[in-house]
Amino acid sequence: MSLLNKLPRIESKEGWPWTEEVNADIYKSKKQWPKISIVTPSYNQGKFIEETIRSILLQNYPNLEYIIIDGGSNDDTVNIIKKYEPWISFWVSEKDSGQANAINKGITKCTGDIFNWINSDDYLAPETLCNVASIYKKGVTIAGKVFNFYDNDPSFKDIIENKSLTAGDFISLKSTFHQPGVWCDLVNIKAAGKFPEYSSYYFDRIFFTSYFVRFKTVLYTNNVLVYFRYHHESKTLVIRDSKANELIDYYLTLLAEPLFKPFTKQLKSALKYQLLPEKHISDWEYKNADKSFAARISSYLGLALVKPGLLQTRHFFTKFKRSVLHSLN
Repeated sequence: MSLLNKLPRIESKEGWPWTEEVNADIYKSKKQWPKISIVTPSYNQGKFIEETIRSILLQNYPNLEYIIIDGGSNDDTVNIIKKYEPWISFWVSEKDSGQANAINKGITKCTGDIFNWINSDDYLAPETLCNVASIYKKGVTIAGKVFNFYDNDPSFKDIIENKSLTAGDFISLKSTFHQPGVWCDLVNIKAAGKFPEYSSYYFDRIFFTSYFVRFKTVLYTNNVLVYFRYHHESKTLVIRDSKANELIDYYLTLLAEPLFKPFTKQLKSALKYQLLPEKHISDWEYKNADKSFAARISSYLGLALVKPGLLQTRHFFTKFKRSVLHSLN
């Protein structure tokens, strides 16, 4: 059944998901579709969340459970949510302790077969739910592509394909992982435990590290499933380097856990050749960003003397080329 004409009309917007919807006839091929539960965690994303909501509702998916957990926004987020309240399974706006806490709250309300969370500044591609549900099998994980974009740069095109989501490659950081494109069996999600609420940035990677150890079957689709928005407030852009210790500390604890004993080599390799070098180099860049070229090159080479293991990593030479020598231009 068409939903577009029932939703609030947005006069100033055109295209997907404003004046376009998924044709509901595509669901006639099955009598029963798996129930899909989607959680949107939100806080003060009033300028984006309406696009998120519409992209989910206008899938016209016949067995949808949509939940919004807002952290007590003080912009127009709540007013926007209320516009779509008749089509939302559950929503709440109350103070929480962060994104992971909001997702955990949402999961307790979920009753579906398939689960994902879609952040309030991202949106689904047309026919995403049909594509995911069409290949779903009980107990599997489904992984597709994610289209990264900037609102202010239409020429930017970055399509990330989730690849090699095996436990070994994921732990050794050799897989390609972009969370919005990963859809999971809700039973597996609940069995894997809660998302770590102490983590503000790496909570998804921390959660999926043990998830992929336990649940190994991943089905891949070539479809773009989600549009992922970069903007100046995006956590992806703003706080990655400052939160590097979250993942380093987690990996160090895993070395002592029996479940991860078969992956000791991968853990040590990731720490030695990627996580710790990235941390040392990002710390150096923060301290030396405003220094002269001579001072930067001197201190960077000095970093290699203090931590000679960096010379065994590609990150040391990549940063030297991109950051140190680039300052000559």
